[in-house]
Parts: sequence; C-alpha cells; structure tokens
Amino acid sequence: MSAPPAEVGDARADGASWWVRSIVGWHVAAAVMLGIAVVVLVVVPGERRPLAAAAVAAVALAYVLRGARSATERGTGRPYLVVLVLGLGAAFAGQPELSFLLFLGFPQVWLLSETTREGVAWTLALAVSASAGLVAGYGSLARAPGVATSLGVSVLFSCALGVWISKIIDQSQERAELIAQLEAARAQLAEAHHAAGVAEERARLARDIHDTLAQGFTSVLLLARSAGAVADDPAAVRERLGQVEDAAREGLAEARTLVAAMTPVALSDGGLEQALRRLAERVSRESGVAVDVQVEVDARDGGAQGGLGGLGGLGRPGEVVLLRAAQEALGNVRRHARATRARVRLCAGADGVVLEVVDDGVGLPPGAEEGGRGYGLAGTRRRVEEAGGRFDVGGAPGGGTVLRVRVPAGAAAAAVAPGAPGAPAAPTGSAGGGA
Repeated sequence: MSAPPAEVGDARADGASWWVRSIVGWHVAAAVMLGIAVVVLVVVPGERRPLAAAAVAAVALAYVLRGARSATERGTGRPYLVVLVLGLGAAFAGQPELSFLLFLGFPQVWLLSETTREGVAWTLALAVSASAGLVAGYGSLARAPGVATSLGVSVLFSCALGVWISKIIDQSQERAELIAQLEAARAQLAEAHHAAGVAEERARLARDIHDTLAQGFTSVLLLARSAGAVADDPAAVRERLGQVEDAAREGLAEARTLVAAMTPVALSDGGLEQALRRLAERVSRESGVAVDVQVEVDARDGGAQGGLGGLGGLGRPGEVVLLRAAQEALGNVRRHARATRARVRLCAGADGVVLEVVDDGVGLPPGAEEGGRGYGLAGTRRRVEEAGGRFDVGGAPGGGTVLRVRVPAGAAAAAVAPGAPGAPAAPTGSAGGGA
C-alpha cells in the first residue's frame, strides 16, 4: 500500500491509516500469538526447542523495540520485517508446530510495508523463509510439496487480501485529500464572499454618506456663503443663520440615524410624498429655485386610499430608493444646473412607481449620463439597479436635465430590504440637502 506523502494534511494521513487507528488490537493479537507460542514451546518437546525459543524471543523483542512503533511511524518497519522473516523461519526449523505464527507474520508484513509491491516482496520472502524452516523442522524433503502447497495458498490469499486492502486505503487517501481540498476551497470562497460583502458595505456607506451628510454640509456651506453676501442686512443674516442651524440639526439627526442603520428621518414622518414636499420646500428656500411636486396615484391601485401607502409591495426600502434619487437630482439642480424652476413628478401605479425630476438649467456635462467620477449619479444608478429598477438621465426638451427612476412594485422590497442576500442595508438619511 502506498504511504501518504509528507506534505498531505493530517486528514489524508488519518484516512490512509484506518487500521493503524486500531493499533491496540494489533498489539493484543501479537501478544496473544506470542503467548501461545510460549505455551507450545513449554508443552511440546523437541530437540531443537532452544533454537525455536531463541527465535520467538528475538521476534518478540524486535516487535517491542521496533515493530510496535513502526505501525504508527511510517517508513521505520524494515528492520523489524527482517527479524520477523528470519526469526519465523528459524522458529519453524526448531519447532514446526509454531507454523500458526504465520497468521501473525503475513498481516504484519502488509501493515508495515510502504507500497503494494513491497508488501508482495515481503510476503514472498516470508513464505520462502517459512518453507525452508518447516522443511528443516520436519527433517524430510518428502514434506516439501505439502509445505509448498500450503504456503502457496497462504501467499496467494495474503497477497489478494493485501492488495485489496491497499486499494481501499489508497481510495481513502484520495477521498481524504479531496475533502481537504473542498474544505480549503470552501474557506477561500467564504473569504471571498466576506471580502465582497465588506466592499459592498463600504460602497453602501459611501453612497449613504454622500446622500446625507455630504449634502447637509453642502447646504451649510451654501447658506454660510449667502449670509456673507447679506452681511449689511441683520434680518437677512438672522434668517440665513436660522437656516444653517436647521441644516446642521438635520445633519446631526442623519448622522445618528446612519450609525443606527434605521429608516431615513424624512420617511419616518408622513411617508414618501411628504418627504418629497419637505425636500422641495427646503431646496426652494435655500437656493431660490422654484420646485414643484406633483403626485399621481392610479385610482385602480391606491388612489382610493389617499396616498402612496396603497402601493402593494413597494414598501419602505423602495421609498428610500426614490427619496435618495430625488435628493441627488435636486442637489445637482441647486449646485450645478443654474436653473430657476424644477418639477418633481411621482407617478404610482399597480406595477410600480416612477419618479421624474426635470429642471430648466444648463443641462448635464459630457459623461454625466453614466454617473461621472463621483458618488452622486453613479451611486443613485447602483441603488436603483439593486432594487430591480431602471435609471435614466439626460437632456430635457428645450434645455435642462431630466432624471427618471422607475422602481417596480414587489421587486424593490426584496432587492433592497436589510439583510437580503447580496443587497445593501436600508439606506439612511433625510430629505434635507441636495446632492
């Protein structure tokens, strides 16, 4: 049987030595067989009994000093096998009645052999030594054919059994190695999934920070600059400072909510429609851009219920996606569009909700349709796609920009619900501040 290579792990070594795990049984069997041999030496008289006794003692001593250890330390059994082969031959020459020790010799040969070929070689060597010893013990060549026949059958049986067991052990080695490889691959896959989850969580946090804290700081910065421009008017300065305080307070609430990973502050009071109206009012107050909000609900789905709450399957995660998209669009209107008017249109039907933000500004710079280099539009696109929706942005007829987001009912909640496999946690933040 082939021994497991040193570089193979413990699992394979254990699989290769299934009979070594029961080595105590081998020790017991050896002790019993040698004990019976001692009894035979005492009971059965013979002229060459001292030779047989010395040979049995040599085999027993070699087993204690080397053979027992070789069963668990691969590659150290050859010295014992030499003593076993020669010792049994000498024991049979001194006392032929000890031939039952072959039941000990043949199995030990296979136990301590490193390869199948080596096992066969040691089996033949033991058979030759035993044949010579038995013929010498009987003192007559006439017994040689019978001895040869008996040992020949024993050799064939021993080799067949040994080869069969060797194949079983080799298969056990292969299975153990395969299991070890599968476990290593599973560990690597788990590590890759963990790394992907960490990267996704970082991307989600980056989007949420951009959509909440960064927009709040932008509002504070713009209001502070506008306060400096009206420094000669105390009433205007106080108004601007009040707006700065409001923006800072909402930013603080956003930070706390972001840490707690809760529902956006704006959606916790009145739902999506009210959040959009508050957002539009704040953007209008801070930037001077007139923002109009239009909400249309299909009467067949939710109009009779007086709002967006009747939309089956959209849920709070879908509302988060739409609110974030509106924040990003109006933030860009305030910072980049140089627009005077903007319209937020929310159309809800049985198959989903469409959000459309249109302004009359200067339009998008080249490459902005694909998200540019920042987190704004690119992050919004990813958020919408994760919800199973569709994101489009481009030029509006007559100038300006139109951003359109469609989130299907029933898909959004499953796609972006917290804890869903492969999906980000529910975003946090408020309607305050633009992109």
